[in-house]
Amino acid sequence: MNSPSLIGLSFGAVLFLSLIHVLAEILRWEGKLPKKYWLSFADGISISYVFLGLLPKILDGTNYFPDTLGGAADILKNNPFLPLLIGLVAFYGMERLVEKPQTSKGGDIAASDTAGLRVWIHLASYALYKAIIGYLIVQMNDPIAITLFVISMGVHFLVVDYRMMEIHKSVYQRMGRWLLTLAILVGWVVGITTTISPILVTLLLGFLAGGIVLVVLEEEFSRQHPSSFIAFVIAVLIYSVVQISI
Repeated sequence: MNSPSLIGLSFGAVLFLSLIHVLAEILRWEGKLPKKYWLSFADGISISYVFLGLLPKILDGTNYFPDTLGGAADILKNNPFLPLLIGLVAFYGMERLVEKPQTSKGGDIAASDTAGLRVWIHLASYALYKAIIGYLIVQMNDPIAITLFVISMGVHFLVVDYRMMEIHKSVYQRMGRWLLTLAILVGWVVGITTTISPILVTLLLGFLAGGIVLVVLEEEFSRQHPSSFIAFVIAVLIYSVVQISI
């Protein structure tokens, strides 16, 4: 991205997304709208963007895989959604690690240490997730594409923020949200100062898509809180019409 105007737009987009975790309590509309509606609406927008926005980009990205990669190029060209699967499995593994019952043979101190380690592993995985998003914004050269991406990721961040508040409230309020805020800015700086091959960008898109799909499915099928199929469908319809129209 060489245009100063696009660089400025991408920075504004990243700055907006970075502030979402800080302002999440204001943006969640909990006082005016039950959480099952806004959560499902946000999930509907996120999943629509994966299928209509990210997956086509992943397919297009396979055209950049050179034959010099040998067998790896053939595997990725014939299985373009393999990174999506890897991303989904990786984030699923992180979630299972965090949710695993915390038992200890040595007493409460060891159990507490293990719990703390799981918290930071969870936060680190989401920090990587956010850094990837910050980097990918720099790679976009269309203001409309940036806008759609920011809207999709913005509502998705609200879902992630809500989830982290439920699981790691004290640590997340004290340090976690600032770590995620910094991570997306770091990703943007890396994108501005370095050049990464289109191949890696495609792989990152697939990994990101897998993470989004997992978070959406977990929230919509969670036993901890109810969801709204109607709100989910309305969001899918609205965002699909907008995406297709553009």
